[in-house]
This record gives sequence, structure tokens and C-alpha cells, in this order.
Amino acid sequence: MAHFIATPRTEVGDFTRLPGDTTMADELDFSAEPSFHAPEGRDKLFPQTRGARPQAAATPRNPLATLRNANARNEFTPLMKSATANRTRQVNGLLKGVGPTTPAAMKPGFQLSATPLPEASTMDGVNSSSLSESAVDGRTPVPDMVSSSVMSTPMALPQRGEGALEPNGNALTLREQEARLEQIDKENFGLKLKIHFLEENLQKAGPEFNAAALAENVSLKTEKVQMMRDLSKYSKNLKTAEKELDSYRQQLREYAEKVKRRHADEGLQEELDELRRIAEERAAELEDLEAKFEETRGNDEEVDKLNAELEKIREELRQRDELLDEHEEQIEQLQIKLTTAESSQDADGEEKERKLQELTERIEELEEDLRSAQDSHQVELDEKERKLAEQAEKIEDLEDQLQSLTDSKDAEIDALQQKLDSADEGKDEQVRTLEQELEDMDKQLEDMTNQKESEVSAVEDRLRSFEREKDLELKALQRQVQAIEEERQTEVDALKDRLQLAESQGDNQVQLAQQAASDARQKVLDMSREKSVEIELLQSRVDAAESKVDELDECRRRLRDSQQQLSRLQTESSSYEQQLQQLRTTIRQKDMELEKLNMLQRERDDATQEIHGLRLNKDSQIEALQKITRERDNSSREISNLQNTLQSRDREISSLQKKVQTQEIALEELTKLRADLGERTRELDTARKTLSERESELEALRNEAVEPGTQLDALHGIVRERDDELESLRDEINTHKGELDSLQRLAEERLQSLEEMRDEMQRTKQDLEDEIEVLQEAADEESDEKASLEEKIIILEKEVQASYDLQNKSSTLETDLRKSERERAQLASRIQSLESDLNIADQDREDLRHRLENLKQDLQAARQSSNAGANSAKDRQELTDLLRKAKLEAEDLSIRVSELEQERNDLERRLRADIGDRETKLRNAEAEVEGLQLQVAEKQGEVDAVQASSRQRISPGTHDRTAKQHQNELRELKERVRNKTLDVEDLQLQLEDRDARLKELSAQSKALLREKEKQLRTMQASLETTQKSRRMDDANAVFDLKGQIMDKDKRHVKELQGMVKQIQYLRARCKREEDFRDSLGYQKRFCLMMIEVYGQCNKEDLKLIEEIGITPDVTYHQRKHSIKTVGLAVVASIRMKRMAGEWAGQKKVHAQLIQKLEGMRRRSGRAAAK
Repeated sequence: MAHFIATPRTEVGDFTRLPGDTTMADELDFSAEPSFHAPEGRDKLFPQTRGARPQAAATPRNPLATLRNANARNEFTPLMKSATANRTRQVNGLLKGVGPTTPAAMKPGFQLSATPLPEASTMDGVNSSSLSESAVDGRTPVPDMVSSSVMSTPMALPQRGEGALEPNGNALTLREQEARLEQIDKENFGLKLKIHFLEENLQKAGPEFNAAALAENVSLKTEKVQMMRDLSKYSKNLKTAEKELDSYRQQLREYAEKVKRRHADEGLQEELDELRRIAEERAAELEDLEAKFEETRGNDEEVDKLNAELEKIREELRQRDELLDEHEEQIEQLQIKLTTAESSQDADGEEKERKLQELTERIEELEEDLRSAQDSHQVELDEKERKLAEQAEKIEDLEDQLQSLTDSKDAEIDALQQKLDSADEGKDEQVRTLEQELEDMDKQLEDMTNQKESEVSAVEDRLRSFEREKDLELKALQRQVQAIEEERQTEVDALKDRLQLAESQGDNQVQLAQQAASDARQKVLDMSREKSVEIELLQSRVDAAESKVDELDECRRRLRDSQQQLSRLQTESSSYEQQLQQLRTTIRQKDMELEKLNMLQRERDDATQEIHGLRLNKDSQIEALQKITRERDNSSREISNLQNTLQSRDREISSLQKKVQTQEIALEELTKLRADLGERTRELDTARKTLSERESELEALRNEAVEPGTQLDALHGIVRERDDELESLRDEINTHKGELDSLQRLAEERLQSLEEMRDEMQRTKQDLEDEIEVLQEAADEESDEKASLEEKIIILEKEVQASYDLQNKSSTLETDLRKSERERAQLASRIQSLESDLNIADQDREDLRHRLENLKQDLQAARQSSNAGANSAKDRQELTDLLRKAKLEAEDLSIRVSELEQERNDLERRLRADIGDRETKLRNAEAEVEGLQLQVAEKQGEVDAVQASSRQRISPGTHDRTAKQHQNELRELKERVRNKTLDVEDLQLQLEDRDARLKELSAQSKALLREKEKQLRTMQASLETTQKSRRMDDANAVFDLKGQIMDKDKRHVKELQGMVKQIQYLRARCKREEDFRDSLGYQKRFCLMMIEVYGQCNKEDLKLIEEIGITPDVTYHQRKHSIKTVGLAVVASIRMKRMAGEWAGQKKVHAQLIQKLEGMRRRSGRAAAK
């Protein structure tokens, strides 16, 4: 046979000489290069899987349709040959290593044709199977021409399907073949990417991932519900506190105004009682708030429990991540086993299918067991939720009981508060100081409530944003799962179509088998790359989860800070409440002191009349005191007994606390058992995951088993290993089930015992608390009785001491009588000066009346002028200044009049005292005169008796001597009588003078009294008129002030409504902006991910293009809109309409605010113009 010069090819060296020797002959290759032709319908496969529209075929082209090639003259295709050869060499070099291929003659079923041409396998080992491939259809293969003519590469191509050639029957051109190769490479790359993402999504769609997502969703929802409930409670408490503070502040303002008008207001005492009652109500309500805050602290313990469960879930997630790493290592080991097993695959397909069926049945059984375990876990969760609901109902019942108790206590406090008496002027000053302190505390409370509201709103916004993010992530995961399932189904259909097409092409069966083997090897490499990518993606997700966990921790930390701040505020409010209570106690003490002073005054007035009665009642009171002391001793003994009972109760409480500690130890054991249960469930999850992975591997092996020429020997070993592993897993699952059942029974028994012990503890605790309360009430009553008795004893002792003081003071009254005469002249001069002052005051009052009348006229004129718009603001200011001055002068005059009235009353009292003193002195003088007259009569009787006795005793002998003596005696007596008569006459004259002066003084005093009574009547009349006028003026001023206050209140209410609308509008606007930002951020992330995917795809495409050596087509084909884009556009329009409808209400609010603002501006402009 003659040899020809070979055509230049990429895989063969440069032949520049004739092959004359044997080495040249050995290096020649006469095998035909098989041309590539795509199976029928292959161009529609890739667009169907991707959901895109089918691309238009590159051939026939209109510019080349007119060019016709000669029949039976195949075009020279060196690029086609080099591409296929490079691909086979690359695959063989990567997986099998470079070495000689199997000759065609050594293959089973090889038959030589009848032609004497040399065998292709004896010439070259690079492409030894081409002869058998070319002789498939029974035709004689044509050897390669060793010339560069048009007929240099004769090939026996297989029969093409319809549409493979142009209508004129010509072959594909070089450009068409290059375009077809480029399209095939792109489709292969897209399919590999799709397979990678499908496997990743299948792994993510596993039961363990869904269980973790469900657990996290449940925990987040429980936290959200708990936090929203706490926030609602806090917001309600804050709103009620704000309302009460506003009402209390308004009442304080009203009280201040009433205190200022206390001299003109007759109902001041009732208002004071009302304000005190309201203050006590507010104190009780603040105590209720403290109790509620303590209950919320108890709820914080439940939040801590939820945090502990979250930490357990995080530990489970970490363990699952470790299990994922272990399973990835197992997958790599299985891949190594698969690569080693591919060399020895020939087994029975029916047996493998049977074993696969058994494996699937076992997997289903394990899945049913896992479902039963999940159902039991769900039942436990429902039980826990039921218990939480029962606890919430108990808490509500306790709140109702507390409310009823507070109502009853409020009623009692109101009944007691109504018994308080009026306060003095000194007490008014204390009330003012208290009002100032209360205003300061109200301001502090307002600041704290505003701060807490801002913090609570911030926490609510964070929770809403976190909830939105979680909902978006869940929706995205659901969409991903649905997309993965759809893509998996489409991929399975596409693979089935490919298998059918491969089986239909019988003439290229061997080539397809080799290509499948090379694809499998490439798939193993791609799987290794995909696993690395998957590991990176998992790492990124783990990082994202850790960041979310950090965010959750930050939110919890902020919540704890806010709760601590609330507790601090509660303590501060309690301290303020204690200060208020102390102030109230001081007020009560002052009231008691004032009452005691009033009682002492009344008792001093009646002391002279009650001294005798007190002396009589003293013995009876002493006996009563002795009885009281005996009762006090009895009460002290009862208190000691009660204290002993309290100590016994304390001992019982300590024993109960020990029981509680034992129960807590049992609870810790239960938590350990729950941890063991969690570990068992995690082991079950890992077993299920391994089973799902084995199932995926078996499915992959089953898919490979369908293709011809696959290696089945290694599958038997793998199946046996899988059977052993499944058996071991089944045994482990059975053991774990037994352990789970036992642990569940133990946990249920422990829970039941704990619940029973807890109920007993609650009952005993409640009984003890009731007994303690009863004992405390009894002790309080006994202490109150003891204090009241001691106070009574002190009062009685003071009364006795006062009676003794009054007796001592009676001796000093005599000295005061002497001083009264000297004070009389001073009082007379003082009366004259007061009369002159009264005249001056009357004149001033008349002047003030005239001035007030003039001011009223000026006011009327000013009002008329203001209505007419004639006067200016300066005149109004002058008038207001004049009114203010007039009011000040009127107040000064009223003060001066009151002082004059007090002086007049003092003078009247002194005059009455002087008159009484004079009368007593007159009575004493009359008594002295009567005594002197009696003495004179006695002396006259003695003189008469002496004269008679002297006449009888005179004898004649002694007549001279006795006569002289009697004469001397008579003389002396006459002198004494004369002296006495003179004294009596002097006394009579003095008495007459005193009587005359008394008459004159009585007449003068009567005249003065009549004049003073007249002046008092005139002054009272003038005072009544002035008071009436002042009352009228005050009533008019009060009416005007009330009108102004009502106007201000109305304006304030409207301003508050406007501010509420502004806040509502701003909140809606901020929420809208946040939603826009969230959506834009999500779109940005999605676009970045798409760009990243496109970039990776472009890089891989460029790598393939570089390997093939083809320049890409730069023509741009505009893509039509798909159904997905149309659906997204419809969804976007619906969302925009819905959001526009939601925003319409806020637009109305904004328009109303703008209208109000413009109206206020117009009114302010009009006022400025006036």
C-alpha cells in the first residue's frame, strides 16, 4: 500500500519526508477521526432546565446559504480534531495518568473487515478505538489521505437525524462547528453549576436543617411574645402613671389657687380633705405599681429560663456543625472509595436494586421513629406552654385579688381621711413646701418616664426589625427549598432525557461510555471543588448565625439594662414615696399638735369650772388607768405569745426552704436528664443525616448504574458496608429509643412529684403568710391601743398639772387689779388715737372707693376702646399696672382694717376688765366703811358702860380721887371718840368722793361704749360693703381667670392632639423609611450575589474558552421577558398599591397638620398686627 504525506494536525508531529522505514510506518495513524454530532433534541435540554427561552440556531445563515459546497467533499476540520483530542488527553492525564491506551484488536468483540488495510491499533495507540467506531454501520472505513488535498481526510460519518444538515444535504461548516462546540461547553458548565447548587440545596433541605430552623423559629417567637407582653404591661403602667400624674398635677394647681383664695373661699376645708384623700389614693396606686414591678421581676426569671434554653440550642447547633464536618470527611472517604471502586465494577443489578430497596425501607422506618420522637417533643412543648398559660392565669387572679384589697383599703383610707380637721396658717406654709417638693418629684418622674418610653420604643423598634429580618430569612429559605425541589425535578427529567438519548444512539455507544467515564472523573473533581465551596458557604452561614446570636445577646443585654433602670426608678419612686409618707406623718403630727393646743385652750377656759369635777373623777380615772395597765400587761403577754408563734412559723419556713432546696437539686437532675435527652435526639439527627447521605450516595450510584459500562463490582462492597452500617445504626436507634423512653418516664415522674411538692409548698406558704398577716394585724392593733392609752395618760397628767397652775395663778390676780388703774389712763389715750386712726381709715376708704370707681370707668372705657381698636398696647399695659396697684392698695387697706379691728377688740376687752376691777374695788371700800361704823358703835357702847359703872362705884371717901381719874379717862375717851368721828367723817367724805367719781366714770364709760358701739356699727357696715365689693371683684376676677384657664386648657389639649398627630406621622414616616432601607438592602445583597454568581460563571466560561481556543461571539441577543419577571412586576405593583393605600391615611394627617400650622400662623400674624 502506498503511503501518503499526512495532513498537518495538532496531535501529530511534522512529517516533512516520506515514510520509508519501519519507524515511520509505526508512527503513522490511518484511523478515521470521528466527527461530532449532537443527539436529537439536545439543544432544548438546557433552556428547559434553566427556565429560559430556547436560543435560535446558528445555522443556516442567510449570507452563507447561497454558497454551495461540492457533494462528497468533506471540509477539512483540524480544529474539531484538535479539540476532541485535547479533551481526551486532558481527562486521561488528570485521572488515569499518561500511558498507552488499549488497542482495538485486544478488545472483546473486535472483527476485522475484509479489506487488506493495516489495523489501526497496530499503527498508533493514541486513538485505537476509532476503527471500530467507524465500522459500526457496516461500511468499509476509508484511511486518512497523506496529502493536503481536499480529499485528505475521508471519514465514514454516521447517519444524521433530520435537521442536522442543511436542506441541500451539505455538511456543517467550520464556523458552525465552532459555535456548536462553544454552546456545548457552556451547557456543560451550566449543568455542573446546577448540579453543585442542587446537591447543596438538597443537603440544606434535610430534616436536621428544618428541625434547627423550626427550633430557632419557635424560640424566637416565644421570646417575641414574652417581650411584647412585658412591653405592653410596662407601656400600660407608664400610661396610667402619666394620666395619674397629669390629674394630680392639675389638682395641685387647683389646690394652689384655692390656698391663695382661702380667706374668701368657704369650702377650703373640703378641698383640703379631698386633696389629702387623692394623695393617699396615689400613694396606694404607687404601691400597686411597685407590686406589679415585683411581679415583672418574677417574669424575668422565665426570660432567664428561655435564655438558658437558647444557649442549649446553640450548643446543639455547634454539635451539629461538628457532625457536619465529620460527615464531610466521611463523604471524602466515600469519594475515595468510589474512585478506587470504579476500576472493578461488575455485579448483578437486580441484587443491588433489592438491597437498595431494603435500604430505603430501613430509612423510612428510621424516619418514622424520628417523627414519633419529634411528636413526643412537640407534646412536651405543648405541655410547657399549657403550664405557662396556667401560671399567667394565676398571676391575673392574684392581680385581681390585690386590686380588690387596694379598693377596700382605699375606702377605709377615705373614711379615715374625712375625719381630719382644718389646718392653721403655719400648716399652709408646710403645705406650700410640700407642693414644691411634689412638683419637683413630678418633674423627675416625668423625665424618667420619658426616658423609659424612649428606651422602650427603641427596644420595640429593634425587635420589629429583628422579627422582619427573621421572617425574610424564613421566606427566603422556603423559596430556596421550593426552587431546589423544582430544579431537582427538572434535573432528573433532563438526566432521564439524556439517558434515553444516549441509549437511542447505538452507533456511538462506546464513545458515549468513554465520555461518561471521563465525565464521572470530572464530576469527582467537581465534587471536590464543590465540597470546598460548600464548606466556605457553611462557614459563612455559621459566621452569620454567630453574628445574629451576638445581636440577640446585645438585645438581651439592652433589655436587662432597661429592666435594671426600671428597678432603679422603682427604688427611687419608693424612696420618694417614703419621703411623701414621712411628710404626711409630719402633717398628721402637726394636726394632732394643733388639735391638742385647741383642746388645751378650751380646757384652760373651762378649767375653773372643772377642777372640782376632776378631783372627783381622779380616783375613778386612776382605777381606769390601773385597769388599762392590767389590759396592757395582758396584751404584752399576748404579743409575746404571738412572737413565739411567729418564731415557730419561721422555723417551719426554714424547714420548707430546705425542702425547696432538695426540690431544686431534683430539678437540676431533671435538667441533666433533659440534656441527656437532647444528646440522644442529636444522635438520632446525626443518624438520620447519615442515612440521608447514604441515600443520596445510593441514588448517585443508581444513576451511574443505569449508564452502560459502569463499574458494579465496588458497589457490592459499598452496599454490604452500608448494610452493616445501617444495622449498627438501627441497633443504636433501638437502644436510644429504650433509653429515651426510660428517661421520659423518669422525667415525667420527677415532674409530677415536683408539681405535687410545689403545690404543697404553695399551699403551706399561703397558709403561713395568712397567719403571719393576721398576727401582724393583731400586733398592730395592740400597739395602736397601747399608744392611745399612753396618750390618754399623758393628757390626764397635763390636765392635773394645769389645774394646779390655775390655783397658783389665782394669787397673782390681785396684783393685776392694781395695775389696771394705771392702764386705764393709757387705754383712754389709746382709744382717742384709735378714733383718729379710724377717721383717717374712713377717709382713705372713701378715697379708695372713688379711685376704684374711676378705675372701673377707665376699665370699661379701655374695653370699649380695645373692642373698637382705638387704644394701643401701651394703654392696656398702663391700665393693667393701675389695676395691679389698686389691688395692692386694697389688700393693704384690708390688712390695716383688720389690724384696727383687732386693736378695737383688745381695747374693748381691756375696758370690760377695768370696769370689773373698779366694781370689785367699790365693793371692797363699802365693806371697809361698814366695818369702821361697827367699830364706832362698839366704842360708843363701851363709853356708855364705863360711865354707868363709874356712877355706881363712886363713894363719898374717894370721890375726889375717883372723880379726877374718871375725868381723865373721860377726857381721853372723848379725845378718842373725837378722833374716831373725824376719821369716820373723813372716810365718809372719801366714800362720797369715790361714789361721785364712780358715777362719773360709769357715765363716761357708758357714753364711750355707746359711741364705740356706734362707730363699730358704722365700721361694720362699711366693712360689709367693702367686703361685698371685694367679693364681687374677686368673683369677677376668678371668673375671668377661669375663662382664661379654660381657654388655655383647650389650647393645650389641641396642642397635645396636634403633637400626637405629628408623632404619629413621624413614626409612620420613619417606619416607611426603615422598610425602604430594608428592602433596598435586601435588593442590594441579592444583586451583589447575582453579580458574584455571574462573575464566577464568566470566569469559568473564559477558562473553558481558553482551553478550547475559541474566540467568543460578541453579538448581543436581546432577551425576552419571562413569566417570572412579569409575575415579579405584578407583585411589585400590588405591593406599591398596598403601601400607597397605607400611606394615604398618613398623608391626610400631614395635610391636617399643615392646615393647623397655617391657621396658627395667620392668628399669630393678626395678633401682632393688632
